[in-house]
Amino acid sequence: MKNNFFILFCLLSLCAKSQTVAGVDTLWKSGPISKRINLVFMGDGYTSAQIPLFLSDVTSTYTYLLNTSPFNNYKNYFNVFAIKCESPQSGVSHPAIATDVTEPVIPVSAVANSFNTRFDNYGTHRLIYSMNSSAVYSTLSSYFPSYDQVVILGNSPEYGGAGGAYAVSSTHTSSKEIVAHEMGHSFAGLADEYWAGAVFATEKPNMTAEPGSANVKWAQWVGLNSIGVYPYGTASPDNSWFRPHQNCKMRFLNQPFCSVCKETIIEKIHSLTNPIDSYDPSNVSAVSFTTASQWFKTKLVLPNPNTLKTTWTMNSVDVLHNQDSMLVVSSSMLSGANSLVFTATDTTTLSKDLYHPFTHSYSVLWNINNSYAGISEIKARLEFSVFPNPAADKINLKYSLLEESNMTISVVDLLGNTVIKGKANKQSVGKYENQFDLSSLSEGTYFLSIKINSEIINHKFVILK
Repeated sequence: MKNNFFILFCLLSLCAKSQTVAGVDTLWKSGPISKRINLVFMGDGYTSAQIPLFLSDVTSTYTYLLNTSPFNNYKNYFNVFAIKCESPQSGVSHPAIATDVTEPVIPVSAVANSFNTRFDNYGTHRLIYSMNSSAVYSTLSSYFPSYDQVVILGNSPEYGGAGGAYAVSSTHTSSKEIVAHEMGHSFAGLADEYWAGAVFATEKPNMTAEPGSANVKWAQWVGLNSIGVYPYGTASPDNSWFRPHQNCKMRFLNQPFCSVCKETIIEKIHSLTNPIDSYDPSNVSAVSFTTASQWFKTKLVLPNPNTLKTTWTMNSVDVLHNQDSMLVVSSSMLSGANSLVFTATDTTTLSKDLYHPFTHSYSVLWNINNSYAGISEIKARLEFSVFPNPAADKINLKYSLLEESNMTISVVDLLGNTVIKGKANKQSVGKYENQFDLSSLSEGTYFLSIKINSEIINHKFVILK
């Protein structure tokens, strides 16, 4: 009787009407689609009248997910969208063919939904999955081809979920936790940390047949945050496979992801995104430097808390740290060809991956052609010396004007901020000396900014105390 029903169920599924798509809603957008991880939700078993319910279910689910560590640390790296699929009938099918329970656990049903989402897959009642993958991908292709990760919510209060090419969950009261767990599978490639059967035993970031703590793939975590090398069971074959934690979300719902799983999720996030969102000027061709100074700027996508460390490097020398913009002055460069590199590295303590600082360090390179002629033009009217350099509390400027000029002398930091502002005044030909009090300034690199008429020369000096 069960087999006859399943044949009938399959025929009904094949004859089911295709879904109607009412559109795509943007639920959370932190940046451009091309520069974010696009999380796309679709519903199955929601009728046209139930689309508001679907959007409510999605909103509560993605909000929960993006407030779960480590997703919450990188919420700004995600966009969230909902494709509003209207199924002909409400609900999820239950063919009652599971072998891990005494069927029927819930009433037998064959629902004409959009993606043939059903329980009892592969002999397991709670294993709910959308079996019509061609319909899933056809819908994505038509309505949101730029997806990175898909989650399908099956409109049923019965407990169920599964990972795979896309994550699937029912709308059971635990569905938000189920989605977080299934994202561990589908998004990060994590294994269950409970014994799901020998067929699922394979090397994964959080599952291994290597028993030694010194050689295990998560060795850098062993001894921290309850991470160890724990057998899945006490008898064969369970006892020949090992997990890193005893109470991870990949084993039990309503537990946090363990440190190994958090690291794996973070590494996946970084593999799909670049924290340098944009930069100016363009680096497609060499930047021609024909002015006394020019701003170089970047826009970063910041984790929460911000763990990005940044460095500006001019001609292989580090000149500025942890700033997203830099004022580059002509006098600080070589005449002709120069290189400026901006580098951002995520220093999160949630990852101990040995390759993380190298594989997840992101850079922008500008080639600069410094052809600014203002320096030579100024030097034709001005001779000067700056001492001492490095300076401590005071610095002296001696100069000789070779023609009457309007003069302004200030002190500027590496960001272009004027930290000591000079007064403009007209000076005749002759010799002059100025002394600047540096006692209020911290150690670092600064410039004496000498403006003579409409031209500026910036002379670099260092404060050491």
